Amino acid sequence: MKTNLETIQEIVEYIDTHLEERLDLDSLCKVAGYSKYHLGHIFSSIVGFSIHTYIQRRRLTEAARLLVFTNKSIMDIALFAGYETQQSFTVGFKALFKCTPQTFRKNGDFYPLQLNYSVDVNKELRGDMILNIQTIEHDEILLVGYKKNTRFGFFVIGQCWRKLHAKKSTISHRINTDFLIGLNDYSTWDITADRQPAFDYYAASEVSQFSEPPKGMDIKNFLLQNMILRGMGRRPPKTLKV
Repeated sequence: MKTNLETIQEIVEYIDTHLEERLDLDSLCKVAGYSKYHLGHIFSSIVGFSIHTYIQRRRLTEAARLLVFTNKSIMDIALFAGYETQQSFTVGFKALFKCTPQTFRKNGDFYPLQLNYSVDVNKELRGDMILNIQTIEHDEILLVGYKKNTRFGFFVIGQCWRKLHAKKSTISHRINTDFLIGLNDYSTWDITADRQPAFDYYAASEVSQFSEPPKGMDIKNFLLQNMILRGMGRRPPKTLKV
C-alpha cells in the first residue's frame, strides 16, 4: 500500500506531465484513488499549497520559461497556462513574478518560482522553499554551499536547498545566519546549445573567509556581473542586505 508521500509524489509527477491539459480535482482523485476531501487535505499538508494553487504556480513558472526561451506569442503562452485572455494572464503572472509578462521577456532572466519537487525518503515536500526573491547589486561575494547544473532539469535546485538546509550549521565563518543565498551562474551559459540553455545554480551561505568546506560543498569567489543573487529559505528576512 502506498504512503501519503508516495501518493503525492505520483500526483505531482502527473501534474507536471499534464500541464497543458485540463487538470481538476476529479481527475487527480482518479489517479490517486482518494476522495476529494482526503486528497485535498494531504496535498495541502505536505506540499504547503492547495492543488489549484500548486497547478497555477507550476503553469506560470513554465510560462515564464517559455517567455524567455521561446518566441511564442504571449497569447499562446497565456492559453498554455490556462488563461482565456492575455489580460487575465498578465494579472496572474504579475501576482507571482512581480512584473508583467512583457517586462519578464524583455529582461530575459528566467528563474523558477515553483519547482516540481521530489519527495525524498524522510522529508516532506514543501511548496514554500523559494520566497521573497530580490535582485541586488554586489561587487564580490564568498559563498559556501551546494552547486548543481540545470541541464537535466530545474529539480536540481530543490535538491541543493534540501541538502543545504540540513547542513547549513556546519559552514564556518557565516556572515549572517538569518538567511541563505541562491545564485544563477550564467558564466558558462550557452544559448545556442541543442538542449535547453542551462546554468550552474548555487544554494549557499555567504562567508567572511574560506576554510575547509563541509564534505560535498563547493566554495566560490564571485565577482557578480551577469548573475542574479537572491535571498532564499523557508523563513528569509523581508529584505536581503549584503
